[in-house]
Amino acid sequence: MKRLTTTFLLLALLAIVRGGPIGSWTSYLAYSDITDIAPAGKRVYVLSSKGLFAYNTSDNSVQTFDKMNALNDCNIAHIDYCKSAKRLFIVYENNNFDLLDDKDNVVNISDYYNKSMTVDKTINSVKVIGKDAFISTNFGILKVNVADAEITATYNLGRKVCDAITHDNHIYAACGEEGIIKGSTKDNLLDKGNWSKEADIKAEHLFELNGQLLAATNGVIYKKNGNEWSVAYEYAFTSCHLTDGQLLFVQDHEVLALANVNTPTYIRQNDYTLKAVAYDNTNHCYWSNQGDGKLCSFTLDEENNPSPQNTNINPDGPKYNYFGFLTHSNNTLWSCGGGFGAGAELFRKAAVQVMQADQWTIYQDEVEGANYRFEDLTCLDIDPKNKNHIFAGGRTGLYEYMDEKIINHYNADNSPLGSATDSNSKNYILTLGIKFDKQGNLWCLNSQAIDRSLFCLNADGTWEDHHKKNLMENKRSLGNMKCMLLDSRGLLWFVNDHWDTPSFYCVDPTNAAMNHYTSFVNEDGTRVETTGVRCVAEDKENNIWVGTSVGPLMLPAADIANGSNSVLQQIKVPRNDGTNFADYLLGGADITCMAVDGGNRKWFGTNGNGAYLISADNMTQVQHFLTTNSELLSNNIEAIAINDQTGEVFFGTDNGLCSYMSDASATSEHMDKNNVYAYPNPVKPDYNGLITVTGLTMNADVKIVTASGALVAEGTSNGGIFTWDGCDDSGKRVASGVYMVQTATSDGKKGTVCKIAIVR
Repeated sequence: MKRLTTTFLLLALLAIVRGGPIGSWTSYLAYSDITDIAPAGKRVYVLSSKGLFAYNTSDNSVQTFDKMNALNDCNIAHIDYCKSAKRLFIVYENNNFDLLDDKDNVVNISDYYNKSMTVDKTINSVKVIGKDAFISTNFGILKVNVADAEITATYNLGRKVCDAITHDNHIYAACGEEGIIKGSTKDNLLDKGNWSKEADIKAEHLFELNGQLLAATNGVIYKKNGNEWSVAYEYAFTSCHLTDGQLLFVQDHEVLALANVNTPTYIRQNDYTLKAVAYDNTNHCYWSNQGDGKLCSFTLDEENNPSPQNTNINPDGPKYNYFGFLTHSNNTLWSCGGGFGAGAELFRKAAVQVMQADQWTIYQDEVEGANYRFEDLTCLDIDPKNKNHIFAGGRTGLYEYMDEKIINHYNADNSPLGSATDSNSKNYILTLGIKFDKQGNLWCLNSQAIDRSLFCLNADGTWEDHHKKNLMENKRSLGNMKCMLLDSRGLLWFVNDHWDTPSFYCVDPTNAAMNHYTSFVNEDGTRVETTGVRCVAEDKENNIWVGTSVGPLMLPAADIANGSNSVLQQIKVPRNDGTNFADYLLGGADITCMAVDGGNRKWFGTNGNGAYLISADNMTQVQHFLTTNSELLSNNIEAIAINDQTGEVFFGTDNGLCSYMSDASATSEHMDKNNVYAYPNPVKPDYNGLITVTGLTMNADVKIVTASGALVAEGTSNGGIFTWDGCDDSGKRVASGVYMVQTATSDGKKGTVCKIAIVR
């Protein structure tokens, strides 16, 4: 027993665990734009960048809440805290509701989200009063009992309600241009006829402050005295909040704070623009955003000037939730926002965001004095000779960075790149695809430009024009040339993702010769009609895959030499139902992005249908991740990148970045005791996940045996990874002990042995 314990300790010291367990999900969300703050005793809840985090004032810790660890959805629109139920009421943009208590338990109320209605269900505000939450919508009001987690009333008023409140046995509704209406709680308020006009004030906000009813529209704050309404303050504000007995109207650098309607306090903040401010009676302070988007607290001195207390509070993460382009190399994830592709909106903030060892670096994202819009970066590449030197391209030209700072912006004024407009606007220098070749030269695509299409920015700083007639359409270059790939042969591939000429291309950098693929005929001689060619990738067998609006196509490695006359394969997957019928692989799916993992399995991202994992032989759908069956943040996948060392698969979605720890990684050239290891190790009694063996060669044979040599389990690696569920061949969990992992290459050559300690 003593010897076994010593073995366990030794293995624990030697074990190297990288990444999360196989099958686990992780989110990488931004928390840089605070829009609401809800003090809740020792916690302060913060709505930031449509995500939620909490600051604990007792131990100064920061905790995030998202779909991976607690919540049921993404993109939070409103929050408000219910003191009587000790629950935070959360409303998502899609009309789903969550209730989060102070012990991190979550109750979902999905009735409104799931209910099919002919009226506009848009939610405009949420206000918790006592145990009830009043939810104002574009058709009326919902009343929710927060303690019981149920919708108790739906008032269909047939009009837009901006805000609602209870006061003096009435429900008041601010209806914007239609004024304020009210209904007595003693009447049947489900009947529209029991609601009456209260005032013609075009109010958007309602509050009760120490028994006083207040209404506000931007610029004017009204108070009610008896049956009359009068102006209390003329004050333009950008947001307003009632917390812990103080009503706060936020105006850029100033706050009008009301503890009662007749005693105003003006709080001046000169250092930065305020977006959200809340008063916290428990901690006797105010909470607000800082200029950099972080959370801070302050008290007031004798002259009502803010005195900072806690500052620089927020979770580590990216600054923006835009990840339209991803690439992974040298244990680093590189990203930029995208915004010029299928299904993606324009005008995303131009930002290069880089993650290494879970630490984020945000490259320069502002250009002072620019006479163009710094937005929509769609691609980037890293100088093979200097990782601190990168280029990023997008809607407004080509940007050169050194040590995270922009050192050059190439546009129509200082380079051969051309504008997509007749006025030569700098806002449309479409450089949507770039790639370094092996010599350190940067190839650049220039879309929608007159008499120019393809350039090479040489390593010495000179430009070469490689314009091709086949890249022209109606006197301008093709509409959306992007997704440049340098394959194993040294060939450059790219696509034109545009409805005019959906196509893809291959360039030999050594002589600039180009093949073009503008019509697609499969192996059956059937023409494949597509409205978009989105992306291109190379698999481990050197085949070229093309993602289109109607599914993936494959150009076999052996046929690449045939050039433009090549026949594209539309992979047929047998139905195995006793017939001879087959279906095209992912036929009809709009493929937006692709990546190939260490096991030669293909990951496909789609527009609206989540992400697929297809087996190495292309015949089996291994996974189909959707928001409904996984922790995927959205079914709209814009980019995929894989950490080949760990198998972590990153998904850039229109709701932000998340990842899945897959069971395949890059392969090793050989297997020895220095690179083959298992984790977790030791396997503790409460662990029920997969045990991972990594550092293997391609298709390695793996056997799990007992110390006496009895076979327990066996299989073949996915790339460099083999997983074991901790059970024997009959499905029973194995007993405590030390188990040997015996490995061999696919051709039978002996590999190495590692050990797994299991404690039951």
